[in-house]
Amino acid sequence: MHDILVVGLVALTCGAIGLPFSLLLPSDRFAVRWALAPPLGFGLLAAGTAVLYLSGVAPWVTLLAMAIAGLVIAAAMRLPALRRRPEPSFGRRLAMAIAVAAIAMVCLAPGWTGGARFRVFQANVYDHMLYVGSSVSYRVLDHATLAVQGADETNSNPISVMALKFVDYRGAVSMIHAAIAAISRGDVVDCAYPYMVGMQLNMLFAALFVFVNALSMRRWLGFACAAALTIGFFEQYVFDINAWSQLATQPIFLLLLAFVAFAFDHNRFGQMPGSIIRLGAVFAALMTGAFFLYPESLTIYGPAAAVAAAMGCWHRASRKALPVAASGLAAGVGISLLACIPLWSGTVAYVVRQLSHAAINPPDWWKYYQRYLFGSDANFLDVIASPDSRIGELANAWFSLPVESALAGLGLYAVLPSAGWPAAVAVACKLLLYGFLFVLLRGIARTAWTIWRAEPDGSAARLLAGSLAGCLVPIAILAAGHGWAAGKGLAMATPMLFTLVIAPLAPLAPLAAKRRNPDAVAAVAVVAVHLGLGILRPLLVMQAVGAGLPGLPTAAAQVNAQKATSLDWDYNRLSADIKSCNGLVIDVANPMMHNLLRRLAAELRVPWAAPRIMSWPDRAGRPYFPEGFEKFDCLVASGRLTANPGQRLISVATDRSSREFMDGQRNVLEVGTEAPPGIATRGLFGKEMIPGGALQWASPNARLEIPNKPVMPARTLKLELWPMPISGNEFLVKINGREIYKGVVPASPLSFPLDRFASDETLVVELDTNAVTHFPGDPRDLGFAIRELSVRR
Repeated sequence: MHDILVVGLVALTCGAIGLPFSLLLPSDRFAVRWALAPPLGFGLLAAGTAVLYLSGVAPWVTLLAMAIAGLVIAAAMRLPALRRRPEPSFGRRLAMAIAVAAIAMVCLAPGWTGGARFRVFQANVYDHMLYVGSSVSYRVLDHATLAVQGADETNSNPISVMALKFVDYRGAVSMIHAAIAAISRGDVVDCAYPYMVGMQLNMLFAALFVFVNALSMRRWLGFACAAALTIGFFEQYVFDINAWSQLATQPIFLLLLAFVAFAFDHNRFGQMPGSIIRLGAVFAALMTGAFFLYPESLTIYGPAAAVAAAMGCWHRASRKALPVAASGLAAGVGISLLACIPLWSGTVAYVVRQLSHAAINPPDWWKYYQRYLFGSDANFLDVIASPDSRIGELANAWFSLPVESALAGLGLYAVLPSAGWPAAVAVACKLLLYGFLFVLLRGIARTAWTIWRAEPDGSAARLLAGSLAGCLVPIAILAAGHGWAAGKGLAMATPMLFTLVIAPLAPLAPLAAKRRNPDAVAAVAVVAVHLGLGILRPLLVMQAVGAGLPGLPTAAAQVNAQKATSLDWDYNRLSADIKSCNGLVIDVANPMMHNLLRRLAAELRVPWAAPRIMSWPDRAGRPYFPEGFEKFDCLVASGRLTANPGQRLISVATDRSSREFMDGQRNVLEVGTEAPPGIATRGLFGKEMIPGGALQWASPNARLEIPNKPVMPARTLKLELWPMPISGNEFLVKINGREIYKGVVPASPLSFPLDRFASDETLVVELDTNAVTHFPGDPRDLGFAIRELSVRR
């Protein structure tokens, strides 16, 4: 229920803030005006929270104040109109509310089926932890305190240091997150997933508004297309790369482009001078949100808007609206720039810094985030670039890469052949996909050309022209040699790309009313695939089916490695354990878990310390020991069974067998073929599964250190080896330096009493054989194969 509360808070509070602006639009010229309110309100809220946080106002106070103000203003605007205009039917409003709620449930469901391990982050732990850490700081610290704590980079809490910097790096999205968490009385970490869903849902509202008003779609057709864009691959990709700011502004930029197209419709905003005020107010609100949330997208949508505006100026009929368009759009840009002045370094100056840095130091992140564009069953780009590729591999790569890259770029990665397909079937499928791609692209081109010729002065023509220009910008960036920027630009342009794809479904499109029109059929197929992927997402992310990442499928293996299954990612349990601590020492090797624990402690206002700060895997850590850390009463670890004297152990290991054995909850502990936490080993190669059971190959000299509890000591050590053809013929077993077996390699199970070691706190087991064994194709120096090595009580 808390997830639903968070999504509802995002939609309703932002809708309340944006409602006065949607009511400014003439109801006889704009349908579904309410859909404009949530995304526009989110942008205004971003500006309000960022500016007022600098003045000492808590983000949750700003959110409530702006929502209440929006409702009061909207009520004042709406009251006179109620007497003149009939209300929409209750049934229609109820049906739309149910449909929106259903899409929200589809978006939330993966967080429930995937569990805490999926929710904690998706494919980009780095950005996600930055956003969450900043949210924690903005929730628990006012700006004055943060400025003091974050200024001392050497001695201060690293989370505060990063949060202070983030104020000037589009930190508004984290401030809103902090406000939502505070009002919903939830944890910041737990609120992150439904908060992202709330931002994702804004695309449903924005796309519905644009598709109905610009492409003249019927409401339910527009809703179906908007739903496909919202839950389909494009928004899943942005969601799964944890790009919060981009997720927040995708709807805003689609609306910005649409309003540039609307601006040149004659009398679309009513009569002057009221039309200028209406257009200027809405455009200013949208531009302000864009500046405070994610101004980088201006590099993609700026050229798109310029083309749409140029097209409006080019045609005689649309030039009639030029006074309104020029004045309203200019006023909107000017007002938004004025709104940026209190945080100029974090808005306008930020985007200049960001673009300058990206131009000078282009990263190679495209190899990870855009890998899905290079083929499903192989990385065809690497195959083509490799001098060792065979002729057949090169032929397959050159044949497959164009169609697979194009379809993946259209969000259809899910329909591409996989590596397990027979070669003939895969080739036939790709030939069909080439044909489908031709029909789809032909339909887009024919639709755009017909609309441009039939109604060149209409908003649909300008929207499609701007969308086409915006989609070409990433190609130009790629031609300049900036792979990451081009890939990111493609992700930014996807709402425009989707608009082009569904254009054949618009009533203005050629043959739109005819049955079995191949252009429309191809567009419907794309919509269906996106909808299907969104509906299947709750199943695809489940652990039982492989814990996939539908939005970035090529990253699933790496992300699953980051979210080690040996660790317990149940942050609610961890928060409950940490809450009662007066201080927390973090001794966890996994950097992702390390960062999560720091944020949980920071939100609970529990001071923490660490032998080294785990930033990211490729950065050296440094110790962080705040004053008084010696008195911290909690230790969180994954590989320890006991804490230091005076400390309580909080284990993040999923395997609790060692601790249960120590506490007397189990009487057998397998340490040979399993790797329970707290057991130090040397000379073991890792568990393998063979038809007869588990196997653990060991080197000729293996060593295990097994904790022992004198009050409940282990009584027996059991050893059994697999009957393998090894080179050694002698075997030696020692415990705590005492020889307990020496003879031939045992062919049957052995049991050794441990009574003489009952008072020892550690059992050091040494297993030795006298020769190394090598098998063909295996470079390891093998000694013997363990079938069972267990201590028993």
